[in-house]
Amino acid sequence: MRKRALAAPALAAALAVPALLLAAPPVRHDVPPSGAPAARPFDIRFDEQVIEQYLVFRERGDASVDELKRWVRLAGNSELLRQGRLEGGLTPILLEEAARVTVHGKDFPGPAVLGLFAAWNAVDLRLLFDELKRREPIMAAEAEEAVAPYLPAGTSLPPLLVRFHLGGTWDGRTTDAVYINLGLYNNRGLANLPALDALLVHEIFHRAHGSLFPGVEDWSSRQSALYSVLMRMQQEGIARHIEYQWLQAREVPVALDDAHLELYADGLRRAPENARLFADILGAIDAGDRERARVLAAQGFQSGGPLYALGHAVAGEIEARSGRAALAATVTGGPLAFVSAYEAAVPQAERLLPAALAARIAGLATGYARDPLLASRTRREGLRLLEQSRNKEAAAALKQAVGMDPTDAISAYNLACAEALGGHPGKAMKWLRVAFDRGFADARHAAADDDLAPLRDRKDFKALLESRRRGGRSSGETSPPAPRPDDPDLPGVVQDDPGGR
Repeated sequence: MRKRALAAPALAAALAVPALLLAAPPVRHDVPPSGAPAARPFDIRFDEQVIEQYLVFRERGDASVDELKRWVRLAGNSELLRQGRLEGGLTPILLEEAARVTVHGKDFPGPAVLGLFAAWNAVDLRLLFDELKRREPIMAAEAEEAVAPYLPAGTSLPPLLVRFHLGGTWDGRTTDAVYINLGLYNNRGLANLPALDALLVHEIFHRAHGSLFPGVEDWSSRQSALYSVLMRMQQEGIARHIEYQWLQAREVPVALDDAHLELYADGLRRAPENARLFADILGAIDAGDRERARVLAAQGFQSGGPLYALGHAVAGEIEARSGRAALAATVTGGPLAFVSAYEAAVPQAERLLPAALAARIAGLATGYARDPLLASRTRREGLRLLEQSRNKEAAAALKQAVGMDPTDAISAYNLACAEALGGHPGKAMKWLRVAFDRGFADARHAAADDDLAPLRDRKDFKALLESRRRGGRSSGETSPPAPRPDDPDLPGVVQDDPGGR
């Protein structure tokens, strides 16, 4: 039985983006004619169809079955329904029923991912919607002004979509759009609608960053796990740093501004405590306990948690000590550039990040981080081919994966399986030893694995397993559980958790 790569964290599983979305739109670096102004990088587009059509139903007090079915299929509802599929309890039929009931003036208590779908007062909803439409050009201009200084000169991005929906308890993003639950702003009151401006600054940076430097979340090896944590810490840290500065500079704040400013300032004050959590994650990765590391990371990124704040502190130090250009350079340089810029700016005695990180960064730079997307895709492709019994092709892909990530024990084990099934027992033994040397520790599984049945009568196979059972060289890393089919380990831009700003 072949071993599977570790799934994304349970918390992030509900937020994962299908692997087919990994290929981000190409980034154009347009060179304007001599003397012509540079092209503006932003094309922010708003999609209010869900709100607009629902408002028609609500003001009319009715909607036909066909109208509701078409409403459910609108793009603004797609992410809510995907969340419902992952978390369970929400289906298109149930969302259609929620709309039908509330259009007729009654609240609809749905599953957790939907929450209470309120029977909006049509007048209040119209006021909120009209104010939203009025503010959209302002929001787009302010987001562009705040984020543009952190992008490479001459950058031209694909359209950045912002889709509004109703229901649910989250604001999030995927590789195609930012999704905002307008219902939250109804609960907060019309006076706090400008707080959506700050949220958009944060989220538009993420969308722009994702187009320039697509992210990976992959817990299959020690290097990929560390890279995933650093990548998200960079993403969230710079986004929060930009938003924090924007909130501090706003001339006419709203009530939620003060709440967010205090939250972010408290995170900066507690930076040493937050850094201890990161040190615990690094220790768990080094010990081969990626399961513990991913649980700690999920806790650290939940609802704007301590790892957001630690990333914010790192981003702030880079800009304060080395200038905005130094921080902006890390946007396309990636998480290793982010850490390196921090270490270059901050004296060792004052650093928040553990000293042990430097050696791990050096290894990453010559391993998984050379091409994270390709490394993760190749590993996944090798497993797919192996499961289809295309052993020769699987071996070729897995050998490439093993070469790209020196800590990838799972691909080395699967490569041993492919070679054994392909009739190459000598090669299978070689890669099985490599798997154990890289940290694979499940000798009992290897002994019972039908894929390795061609090796069972070999003396060297028996001796290898016996030595590992007796505590032979191993980091203690065990083979992880298989991911669920709807839980790919290769999401694109990582999404926010509820309240994750």
